[in-house]
Amino acid sequence: MEIRSAARPASSLLAAAARHGQRRLAPLLAPLTTTRGHKTTARTKRSLKIAPHDSFLPDRSAPPFPAADSIIYNPPASEASPEHTPFLFLPSSDPRRAAVSRMRKTTGLGSSSSSSAAARTAAGLPPAMRYPRRADQPRYHLSAEQVQEMRRLRNEDPLTWSVTALARRFECSQVFVQIAAPAPASHEAWLEEQKEKREARWGNKKTAAREDRKRRTELMYRGEL
Repeated sequence: MEIRSAARPASSLLAAAARHGQRRLAPLLAPLTTTRGHKTTARTKRSLKIAPHDSFLPDRSAPPFPAADSIIYNPPASEASPEHTPFLFLPSSDPRRAAVSRMRKTTGLGSSSSSSAAARTAAGLPPAMRYPRRADQPRYHLSAEQVQEMRRLRNEDPLTWSVTALARRFECSQVFVQIAAPAPASHEAWLEEQKEKREARWGNKKTAAREDRKRRTELMYRGEL
C-alpha cells in the first residue's frame, strides 16, 4: 500500500514531463512552409523599381522645358550594318560608302546592270493590280458646254446621275465631277437626314464606339495621341 502511494507521484511527474516534451517537439514535427513577411516584400519591390536610363529621359538643361516635341536618340550598342544605313546619310569620308559601293557591284545593283536587276525584280513580283489610274498625260477633253450639261444633270436628278454615273458618261475622274458639279444643297440635306435616321437605330455600344473613334481622330490630328 505504501509502495503504491509513493509510486503515484512519480508516475504523475513522468506523465507531465512526457506531455511537456510532446509540446516542445510539436513545432519541429510540423511541415515546413516558407512565408514572406512585409520586410522582405518591401525590399524586393524596392529592388525591382529600376529607374530608366538617362538617354530615355528628356533634356532638362534646355531652356524651353518641357518641350512640345522632343526626339529621343538612343542608338543600339552595336554599330549598324551598311546594308541597313541609307546611302544618303553616310558622309563622304565614311568608309562605309566604299563598302556599300563594293556590295552593290558584287550583288549586281550597280548602274550598268540596273535594268537587268530591275527586270529580275519585276519577274519575282506578283502581277500589278488593275485599277483605274490617271495617265501621265491628263486629258482636258471636256468643253464648257459639257460641264454645264454635267451640272444640269446633277441638279435635276442627283440620285440617278451620281458621281460615278457622270464620270462614266463624260469619261473623266470622279474628283473632277465633285469639283465641277457638286450636289445641290437639298440633296446633301436629304443625305444628312438619312444618316441621322440610320444612326438613330444604333445601340448604346455602337454609338459610344463611334464617339470614341471621333475623339481619337481629333486627338490624332492635334498630335495628342
